[in-house]
Amino acid sequence: MESSVRKFLYSLFTMFLAVSAIFIILRATPGDPVEKILGPEAKEEEIVKYREQLGLNESLGDQYKNYLVGIVSGEMGKSLFKKKDVTVLIKKHMKPTIVLAFVSISFATILGTVFGIYAGFKKSGLFDNTSRIISLVALSFPIFSLAPILVYIFAIKFNVLPVSEWGSFAQGILPVLTLVIPLSAVIMRVARNKLLEESGAPWVQVLRSKGMSDLSILRRLSKVCMPTILNVVAIQLSVVLAGTMITETIFDIPGMGLLLFEGIQNRDYPVVQGVIIYSTVIYMGVYFIVDFVNEKIDPRISA
Repeated sequence: MESSVRKFLYSLFTMFLAVSAIFIILRATPGDPVEKILGPEAKEEEIVKYREQLGLNESLGDQYKNYLVGIVSGEMGKSLFKKKDVTVLIKKHMKPTIVLAFVSISFATILGTVFGIYAGFKKSGLFDNTSRIISLVALSFPIFSLAPILVYIFAIKFNVLPVSEWGSFAQGILPVLTLVIPLSAVIMRVARNKLLEESGAPWVQVLRSKGMSDLSILRRLSKVCMPTILNVVAIQLSVVLAGTMITETIFDIPGMGLLLFEGIQNRDYPVVQGVIIYSTVIYMGVYFIVDFVNEKIDPRISA
């Protein structure tokens, strides 16, 4: 109980830092959203009047106070450009992001865990050596460079997969691959190393001496490795969310990433703030779920 309360308070503090940081960064960045909206030919009095309407002429302290009050009350404000509630815009764009992230994490976790554990169990074998080389290559390509490579190979060179018409099964393959490849490589290496670490434990040697089959030992080792693997998945979630947003921009997927990209381009403060806040809440929620599952698998974690 004490551990859960401590983690919850830590999450609230992290959230406070995140919302404060995005507020400061946006306003410290050069450029005026009003000038962006009205255009370069706008007169000074028009700019001043419009800034007053949007509340941008208030002191930073007042803006920050209103910003925090809005977050607590669930009001993210309205988009400076689209004139719609930010909450409505985010809910509209959230589904593609959640689907893309969930499918990618699920596939990456399954592939990385299975291949990693099997590679560790067959240490120094052909599969182990091959998988280590493949994972090293996969980790060498960041998402923004991996996506164009996949597009060139599968959409341009061989023309077997589309890169438009989001919503179809075929169009989702390349974005999912873009996220699955590096994430599964990370999970595979962690799973392999953890299994190798546990394989030398005394309890494993005892089971072997009692004549237990390799398959039964592997099942027990897999269960012992799961908390570590799930922790890595939780830690990588922030990377996946960021990667999802980059992937959405590259593949023109109408998700939160594309909304964030447009918000940054237009200096749309409420939109950028809203997307970051929602993403932080999603990340923390999933992290708590993973932590809860880990405690059920291994009660020592909550001790």
